[in-house]
Amino acid sequence: MSTTTPAPRLRLLDGLRIGAAIGVILYHYTGRYPSQVEDFGWFAHVTTYAAVGVYLFFMISGFVILMTAWGRDLPNYIGSRVGRLFPTYWAAVLIAGLIVFALRPSFPGDPWKELGWDDWALNFTMVHSAFGAENIDGIYWTLYMELKFYVLIALFMLIGITRHRILAFVLAWPVLGALAQENGGDVLAEILMPHYAPLFAIGMVLYLVHLDGRFRPDTTLALGFNLAFMAYQSNGPYAAFMTRTDEITANGGIIAVILLVGVVTIWAFSCTRLQHVRWGWLTTAGALTYPLYLVHERLGWYVIEVLQRHDWAAWPAMLAAVATVFAAAYVLYRCVDVPFSGRLRRAVEHQLRTLVPASRDR
Repeated sequence: MSTTTPAPRLRLLDGLRIGAAIGVILYHYTGRYPSQVEDFGWFAHVTTYAAVGVYLFFMISGFVILMTAWGRDLPNYIGSRVGRLFPTYWAAVLIAGLIVFALRPSFPGDPWKELGWDDWALNFTMVHSAFGAENIDGIYWTLYMELKFYVLIALFMLIGITRHRILAFVLAWPVLGALAQENGGDVLAEILMPHYAPLFAIGMVLYLVHLDGRFRPDTTLALGFNLAFMAYQSNGPYAAFMTRTDEITANGGIIAVILLVGVVTIWAFSCTRLQHVRWGWLTTAGALTYPLYLVHERLGWYVIEVLQRHDWAAWPAMLAAVATVFAAAYVLYRCVDVPFSGRLRRAVEHQLRTLVPASRDR
């Protein structure tokens, strides 16, 4: 059994995660659709860039998941990921399905009319996108990206995670992904996620900087390499993804600057004296981030639709939706995550150790 001492929690990263989640919420409630742009005006133009929070999540995951895997064996790692992800996710999929099929919302633009019960059923696996099933909640595409990254790290653990191997990986990963995409290697491109590889890789490099206590020539090179890829993607797929209405055109330069600020912030929160901040409320905020992210879109949009049917103005309806999804996130955290995540983690780890009794710590 793994006896590795857990690394001290970097609580300001928890604060950064909840901040990114709030940014994504504001984007979905105020800048995602033309009707929202009409209601919120200049604010919608600002919150369009809050969608960058999704990319910030990928960078933080690169850091945190490598930290989770470092010094642990595979059963411990898999158990921790399954226990962390699935109980709250299953509850969120259930809630989203009830909203879509029982309440049948129509805001905005009937986005769920093509969904079927078979889509909903497959959503519970979190790998539904591999089968071509529709997302019951739009944000689930990001979970699929995260899950593929977790699998890549698990495969990495089979050969052994070392500093030099990580550096080689983060230098090669974005290039191999781009080559696969440009040369028709659809399956390999799907696995390597060329659009998002630089973001995960940046987080991984920053974890090495955290371990080293400073930048070294090799980590500086690896970071600069992936920052260049990130800047290129900012003016391409990232800007295209954020340009979702005719009223707003996202600027790739602004996106790149926001992401660069995010990189500097992750570095400051994990590699300077700020890593020693121990404000307890940040841990609570971090714990709420995942359930908040999972339930905010479908539930929040439904609340807004109902309130606007009762003649609520856009701003009060939006704020009421924010309050509702925070309350729902707290309920999910207390009633699902706390009682069930640890149990599932221990059960999965125990089962894996039964199947692979020779598993050893790295």
